[in-house]
Amino acid sequence: MIMNYMIMPGIKKAKIGFKTMPKKKVLKYIDTVIANTCEQFNISMDDIKSKSRKSVVAIPRLLTMHILRNKTLLTLEEIGTFFNRHHSTVINAITMTNNMIETDDVIKSEYQKLLMRI
Repeated sequence: MIMNYMIMPGIKKAKIGFKTMPKKKVLKYIDTVIANTCEQFNISMDDIKSKSRKSVVAIPRLLTMHILRNKTLLTLEEIGTFFNRHHSTVINAITMTNNMIETDDVIKSEYQKLLMRI
């Protein structure tokens, strides 16, 4: 694995991968994950970052937070910042996603498709 570091204004160091990675590349990766989720679920970037609790928006948001936590070494606070959420919301999203993946075959399938897109 690669250990990469980036610094964002107002956010402490985030580790992503093995080598030092420019901030632009890290942000581009995060945008790619979010864009792929939006495309797969046919929602807009504004929707996924909105405060909407509708399941058509909330589930893709949960999946995206889960992927960012598992595929990067971003902190909960940093992931929350991208979605205008508190770190405790990210913890809840990860827990809910784990439960949904275990119990719902449709969600599990969509999650796996999303991982393959990234």
